[in-house]
Amino acid sequence: MRLIFTAFLIVICGTAPARAENEASPAAAAQSPSGGGGPDFLFGRPKAWISLSATWLVPRAGGDLFTFVSDQLTIDRADFHTPAFTGSVGVALPGRLDVVGDVEIGHRGVSSEYRKYVKADRSSIAQTTQFDQATLGVGVRYWPIGRGETVSRFAFLPRRFAPFVGAGASVVHYTFEQRGEFVDFVDLSIFNHYFRSTGWSLGPHVDGGAELQMWRMFFLDVGVRYAWAHSALSRDFEGFDGIDLAGFKSSTGLTIVF
Repeated sequence: MRLIFTAFLIVICGTAPARAENEASPAAAAQSPSGGGGPDFLFGRPKAWISLSATWLVPRAGGDLFTFVSDQLTIDRADFHTPAFTGSVGVALPGRLDVVGDVEIGHRGVSSEYRKYVKADRSSIAQTTQFDQATLGVGVRYWPIGRGETVSRFAFLPRRFAPFVGAGASVVHYTFEQRGEFVDFVDLSIFNHYFRSTGWSLGPHVDGGAELQMWRMFFLDVGVRYAWAHSALSRDFEGFDGIDLAGFKSSTGLTIVF
């Protein structure tokens, strides 16, 4: 009996710590910021962030230049819609504001021919049109409900979903080129030529979007922007009232906060 009682005490003493540990586990999990497998906390409020996005550009393509091109050539305004890449950097200010800078590069080439004219042998009069844009934007971003909550001196809980709005100014550099065969409307002769215009413009923009936390400091960034810009044309396009550089863009990318 003494041996049985001793063995019983050993079993009880050995299982009690394990039982206590198992009972404490749910409480510890409930207190963990990442309980349930969700995103973890950050060590302090984010001070800066960088983002790389895939962007879809939708130029407004207004004005008499694009009207002339779409009327004479087999080019629609939608043909100038194009993918682009955008890199952004942000610095957090006190409160709910960020200072934002971004760079965007887009390129579009379109093959075409005249709608109403052909050569004597009935073959097409072909050419290509290229429209490139590089944009440098600077502005502010406002988070209406904030990016998260500071829960202690060293812990910051980011919101899983945080919308934002913003505004700023964009410096745009454009290149508009046409090369190939063209019709002289004076005598209807056909000639080969290369037309090129390049220049700069400054205009305002507004944007909005949201960030969705994926894991810790990694966020999915979705945004839209509308920008206004207009620039003069070179002598190759004399007689037109300039080039319309305004348009809409949407982007989706990955943001890392620090």
